[in-house]
Amino acid sequence: MKPLLFILLFVANILTAQNITFIYELTLRTDKKNVRQEYYYLDVLGKQSVFRSEKAREADSLMQKNGYWQSRKPTFESIYSFKNLISNTVYKSVTHPAFYDLYYININNKLQWQILSDKMKIGDVECQKAIAEYGGRKWFAWFDGASPLQEGPYIFYGLPGLIVELSDEQKDFDFKLIRIKKSDKNNMFYLRKGKEITWDVYKKLQIDYYNDPFAEIKARNVKTRIGDANGNPVNISFKEMTESIQKQMKEDNNLIELDKAIKYP
Repeated sequence: MKPLLFILLFVANILTAQNITFIYELTLRTDKKNVRQEYYYLDVLGKQSVFRSEKAREADSLMQKNGYWQSRKPTFESIYSFKNLISNTVYKSVTHPAFYDLYYININNKLQWQILSDKMKIGDVECQKAIAEYGGRKWFAWFDGASPLQEGPYIFYGLPGLIVELSDEQKDFDFKLIRIKKSDKNNMFYLRKGKEITWDVYKKLQIDYYNDPFAEIKARNVKTRIGDANGNPVNISFKEMTESIQKQMKEDNNLIELDKAIKYP
């Protein structure tokens, strides 16, 4: 936890800095047996921020630079958000796996934090415990009260300080701040135009995609070519690809919004 020694140094100048990046390590339990670790980036620019995976951030950067998307996994992104801390608006960002259409969901249920007296040192930082409920889960946060930045991973913010660690009661999602750095460029690419939708519309998008992942491709008469790692053509049927995608969607269905999870057949 040595990088956390520098938290106070960075946050002391956070309001005047052009861009600060907080890197969290997420330990994610996709189901009862499988656990994986991923890196997530909280990029803060003034009173705005975006939170996304390392891979999504790289894809956004490539799109901003070259005008095209790099390949992502063929399922919906589920932990991608941005905040405006002036208007107190928080949006979940969703990218459609087929054509990368962008959608936003307004997270308008304000977090009701209960700040406890429990304290713990994380690295060299004195942190305090808080509890909130979101998405059908109870969440436990440890925040640095000395930080002037009321921020944290994903949609979580509003505590009197920076969230250093965050996990749900089942430990399905466990975020740990591991590094802070100044960025020399604007990584706030969430400003790409998209369509605001409701949770019900998002649910329908997922069900329709599960039932036929290639419906959009067929409707738009897009010619597809599947290749291996070396670019050589691979013969594979839509049926086989559909079954593969459906398998991934069912296996990776322990969503952070547990109360919005879909029971696929």
